[in-house]
Amino acid sequence: MEDKQLIRKVEEAARAHKDGSPDVFLYSLFDFAFDYDAENEEVRMQIPINELMYNPVGFIHGGVMLYIADTAMGHLCAAFNEAPSVSLELNSQFLRTAKKGTLHARASFLKKGRSVQYAECDIKDEEGKLLTKITGTFYTLPDAQG
Repeated sequence: MEDKQLIRKVEEAARAHKDGSPDVFLYSLFDFAFDYDAENEEVRMQIPINELMYNPVGFIHGGVMLYIADTAMGHLCAAFNEAPSVSLELNSQFLRTAKKGTLHARASFLKKGRSVQYAECDIKDEEGKLLTKITGTFYTLPDAQG
Protein backbone atom coordinates (compact mmCIF):
# COMPACT_ATOMS: atom_id res chain seq x y z
CA MET A 1 0.00 0.00 0.00
CA GLU A 2 1.41 3.37 -0.99
CA ASP A 3 1.85 6.10 1.64
CA LYS A 4 -0.95 8.25 0.20
CA GLN A 5 -3.38 5.32 0.23
CA LEU A 6 -2.44 4.49 3.81
CA ILE A 7 -2.87 8.08 4.98
CA ARG A 8 -6.27 8.32 3.22
CA LYS A 9 -7.39 5.04 4.79
CA VAL A 10 -6.33 6.14 8.29
CA GLU A 11 -8.08 9.51 7.87
CA GLU A 12 -11.30 7.77 6.73
CA ALA A 13 -11.13 5.37 9.67
CA ALA A 14 -10.59 8.26 12.09
CA ARG A 15 -13.62 10.11 10.67
CA ALA A 16 -15.81 7.01 10.90
CA HIS A 17 -14.71 6.47 14.48
CA LYS A 18 -15.42 10.07 15.52
CA ASP A 19 -18.77 10.47 13.77
CA GLY A 20 -20.53 8.09 16.13
CA SER A 21 -21.14 5.45 13.48
CA PRO A 22 -20.91 1.78 14.41
CA ASP A 23 -17.68 1.63 12.38
CA VAL A 24 -15.03 1.89 15.06
CA PHE A 25 -11.55 2.74 13.85
CA LEU A 26 -10.31 -0.79 13.11
CA TYR A 27 -13.60 -1.88 11.50
CA SER A 28 -13.19 0.95 9.03
CA LEU A 29 -9.43 0.56 8.61
CA PHE A 30 -9.80 -3.13 7.73
CA ASP A 31 -13.01 -2.62 5.66
CA PHE A 32 -15.16 -5.03 7.71
CA ALA A 33 -18.45 -5.93 6.03
CA PHE A 34 -21.12 -7.63 8.16
CA ASP A 35 -24.05 -9.89 7.24
CA TYR A 36 -26.56 -11.08 9.86
CA ASP A 37 -28.46 -14.33 9.24
CA ALA A 38 -31.38 -14.30 11.70
CA GLU A 39 -32.77 -17.65 10.56
CA ASN A 40 -29.55 -19.52 11.40
CA GLU A 41 -28.33 -17.09 14.09
CA GLU A 42 -25.04 -16.47 12.33
CA VAL A 43 -22.87 -13.46 11.67
CA ARG A 44 -20.72 -13.44 8.56
CA MET A 45 -17.95 -11.01 7.76
CA GLN A 46 -15.95 -10.30 4.65
CA ILE A 47 -12.58 -8.61 5.06
CA PRO A 48 -10.21 -7.82 2.19
CA ILE A 49 -6.65 -8.87 2.98
CA ASN A 50 -4.10 -6.07 2.99
CA GLU A 51 -0.52 -5.69 4.15
CA LEU A 52 -1.58 -3.82 7.31
CA MET A 53 -2.61 -7.24 8.62
CA TYR A 54 0.80 -8.88 8.15
CA ASN A 55 3.28 -9.76 10.86
CA PRO A 56 7.02 -9.17 10.23
CA VAL A 57 7.39 -12.48 8.34
CA GLY A 58 4.58 -11.65 5.92
CA PHE A 59 1.69 -13.72 7.31
CA ILE A 60 -1.59 -12.39 8.65
CA HIS A 61 -0.89 -11.66 12.31
CA GLY A 62 -2.65 -13.99 14.75
CA GLY A 63 -3.87 -10.99 16.71
CA VAL A 64 -5.67 -9.71 13.62
CA MET A 65 -7.36 -13.09 13.17
CA LEU A 66 -8.39 -13.07 16.85
CA TYR A 67 -9.75 -9.52 16.48
CA ILE A 68 -11.84 -10.55 13.48
CA ALA A 69 -13.23 -13.61 15.30
CA ASP A 70 -13.85 -11.71 18.55
CA THR A 71 -15.69 -9.05 16.57
CA ALA A 72 -17.82 -11.60 14.68
CA MET A 73 -18.72 -13.53 17.85
CA GLY A 74 -19.35 -10.34 19.81
CA HIS A 75 -21.74 -9.13 17.10
CA LEU A 76 -23.38 -12.56 17.16
CA CYS A 77 -24.07 -12.28 20.89
CA ALA A 78 -25.32 -8.71 20.64
CA ALA A 79 -27.55 -9.36 17.63
CA PHE A 80 -29.15 -12.60 18.74
CA ASN A 81 -29.07 -12.19 22.51
CA GLU A 82 -30.32 -8.61 22.24
CA ALA A 83 -27.65 -7.35 24.62
CA PRO A 84 -23.93 -6.67 24.37
CA SER A 85 -21.50 -9.26 25.66
CA VAL A 86 -17.82 -9.26 26.47
CA SER A 87 -15.38 -12.05 25.77
CA LEU A 88 -14.20 -14.07 28.76
CA GLU A 89 -11.83 -16.33 26.84
CA LEU A 90 -10.81 -17.11 23.29
CA ASN A 91 -9.19 -20.32 22.05
CA SER A 92 -7.50 -20.20 18.66
CA GLN A 93 -6.24 -22.73 16.17
CA PHE A 94 -4.16 -21.23 13.37
CA LEU A 95 -4.06 -23.70 10.50
CA ARG A 96 -2.79 -21.74 7.49
CA THR A 97 -2.57 -18.21 6.15
CA ALA A 98 -3.53 -16.27 3.06
CA LYS A 99 -1.65 -13.49 1.27
CA LYS A 100 -4.36 -11.95 -0.90
CA GLY A 101 -8.08 -11.97 -1.57
CA THR A 102 -10.84 -11.81 1.01
CA LEU A 103 -11.24 -13.42 4.41
CA HIS A 104 -14.65 -14.93 5.17
CA ALA A 105 -15.57 -15.26 8.84
CA ARG A 106 -18.66 -17.09 10.12
CA ALA A 107 -19.68 -16.98 13.78
CA SER A 108 -22.39 -19.14 15.38
CA PHE A 109 -23.46 -20.32 18.80
CA LEU A 110 -22.38 -23.66 20.22
CA LYS A 111 -24.39 -22.98 23.41
CA LYS A 112 -26.58 -19.97 23.99
CA GLY A 113 -27.41 -19.24 27.61
CA ARG A 114 -29.06 -16.24 29.22
CA SER A 115 -25.84 -14.75 30.57
CA VAL A 116 -23.07 -16.93 29.11
CA GLN A 117 -22.68 -17.93 25.49
CA TYR A 118 -20.20 -20.30 23.88
CA ALA A 119 -19.53 -19.46 20.23
CA GLU A 120 -17.25 -20.45 17.39
CA CYS A 121 -15.85 -18.62 14.41
CA ASP A 122 -14.30 -20.12 11.30
CA ILE A 123 -12.18 -17.88 9.09
CA LYS A 124 -11.66 -19.11 5.54
CA ASP A 125 -9.98 -17.85 2.41
CA GLU A 126 -11.71 -17.21 -0.92
CA GLU A 127 -11.35 -20.87 -1.89
CA GLY A 128 -13.09 -22.01 1.29
CA LYS A 129 -9.91 -23.31 2.95
CA LEU A 130 -10.06 -23.08 6.73
CA LEU A 131 -7.39 -20.70 7.99
CA THR A 132 -8.38 -20.27 11.63
CA LYS A 133 -10.90 -21.78 14.03
CA ILE A 134 -11.63 -19.83 17.18
CA THR A 135 -14.01 -20.57 20.03
CA GLY A 136 -14.98 -18.14 22.73
CA THR A 137 -16.96 -17.77 25.91
CA PHE A 138 -18.95 -14.55 26.21
CA TYR A 139 -20.69 -12.94 29.17
CA THR A 140 -23.79 -10.81 28.65
CA LEU A 141 -23.49 -7.55 30.55
CA PRO A 142 -26.13 -7.60 33.32
CA ASP A 143 -27.09 -3.93 32.95
CA ALA A 144 -27.85 -4.56 29.26
CA GLN A 145 -30.27 -7.46 29.80
CA GLY A 146 -33.95 -6.71 29.48
